[in-house]
Amino acid sequence: MRSALKRDIVIIGAGFAGSLLARLLALGGREVLLVERDQHPRFALGESSTPLAALSLERLARRYGQADLRSLAAHGRWRRDLADLRCGLKRGFTFYRHYPGVPYCNGETNDARFLIAASPSDAVADCQWMRADVDAYLMEQACAAGVDYRDRLEIVAAEPIAHGLRLRGRRDARDTIIEAGFVVDASGAGEVMARALGIESMRSSIAFSSRLVYAHFEGVTPFAEVAAGAGACLSEGPYADDWAAVHHLIDEGWIYALRFDDGVVSAGLLLDDTDADTGTDGDTATDTAHAPAGVSAEARWQGALERYPTLAEAFASARPRSPGLRSTGRLQRRCRHAAGKAWAMLPQAFAFFDPMFSTGIAWSLLGVERLAEMLTEKDVSTSGLARYAALLDLEADQLQALQEAAYAARVDFAVFRELSFLYFAFVSFDEIRHRLIDSTEEVGGTAWRGFLGADDADSRALFRQARERVTDALADGSSDARRRFSDWVAGAIGSRNLIGLGDSATHLYGIDLERLIARSALLGLTPTQMESLLPKLRG
Repeated sequence: MRSALKRDIVIIGAGFAGSLLARLLALGGREVLLVERDQHPRFALGESSTPLAALSLERLARRYGQADLRSLAAHGRWRRDLADLRCGLKRGFTFYRHYPGVPYCNGETNDARFLIAASPSDAVADCQWMRADVDAYLMEQACAAGVDYRDRLEIVAAEPIAHGLRLRGRRDARDTIIEAGFVVDASGAGEVMARALGIESMRSSIAFSSRLVYAHFEGVTPFAEVAAGAGACLSEGPYADDWAAVHHLIDEGWIYALRFDDGVVSAGLLLDDTDADTGTDGDTATDTAHAPAGVSAEARWQGALERYPTLAEAFASARPRSPGLRSTGRLQRRCRHAAGKAWAMLPQAFAFFDPMFSTGIAWSLLGVERLAEMLTEKDVSTSGLARYAALLDLEADQLQALQEAAYAARVDFAVFRELSFLYFAFVSFDEIRHRLIDSTEEVGGTAWRGFLGADDADSRALFRQARERVTDALADGSSDARRRFSDWVAGAIGSRNLIGLGDSATHLYGIDLERLIARSALLGLTPTQMESLLPKLRG
């Protein structure tokens, strides 16, 4: 019998989060084995970063002395310091509403358009991550830090032993036995530890269902250019519409478009099959976009585009890059437990709901921060693991509630826009508070704050109410019902609405420094104090 490979820590999955965690732990003196079932470079989704993700990278750069992580946190620094890694400028979030059979139409008040800036300039803006490049780079940096990396090795079984876990891996039809003091599941949708340990799925508790058709494309015309050419009113916003995480809301679900600096566009069609009686992977709807499971990804994609003329024109000359269009089964998943004796999951292995608000990178990096802090110690306490698991559970509740409400609201653009204020108020408050006040805090403070206010009971109550409030507003449909919903949103975000959500008649939200000064009391600051701190927002 072959002897077992023994390591302090085994990390399953060499995506950006697994590789980054492996590197930090190796720098902290731990003996780390990083395993990956594929080979780099390889395609991966989860490409759109946010200011909270940038802040996490900057904290890690300070704490562990890794300057390149700070470079990854802003478009200007990335292009200057890491020019070989492809990325895209992301200035904010752009939303459009389309209707079948008619060209995109938008008026002076932007009844079908909504923009919200995430940064004041291109230099400090967020990035779209070309994951094939970023993941491979972070894996290489992990190896340079002393991590033992094994690719094409799939973990197929796990069992508890006296001092950790015994893993069985398979490579080229040969088994490898690994004994680990601690295992981190960074496999994302692979859910390796959930499958190996028989951890219960909570997928059935999620009140909506979507699946994805996706590819990288060349030759996509910027949507704003096509829409303006067709006569839509697109008044000047705080940034160019297409340099953002662009969301096209359609009857069938929604389409995202993420533009990279070299012209490549990552695009995906999220098909809402919430009402379909489909089980896990089936599909019973009858139109082409919601076609039965045997219909190709290409047919689903083209079937959706053909119903929306302006979108079809934007993609008329587009060519999918190899390996072409692909599709998924149901995206939504959640595990009963995020950690146990001698193991823990990173957030994306624990739960995933939808890419609607680009939460994946930021939440994953919080998990990296927390586990790096915990696992640098030789003995991981039971109480520390329980704290980690409990916080992820609260955060999953918060994200699930938000996405359930968003899918319910999606059919009415005005209701959806106001519902989104709940997300943008919470994240912008945390971003600005950290930039201006908490920027010198170490990981042990900020990283353990609940994502989207999940560690605050009042905040959790607001998110739990959201779907019911949306449903009531849509069911009634009267102006009084809409007004009640608007009033509820305004009250829900009041203590965090630093950026004036709801104040713009044109639904275009830039970085308004005067508004921040006027609302300084929300951060416990005087206007004079706020004004003196504002240069920190420029990075």
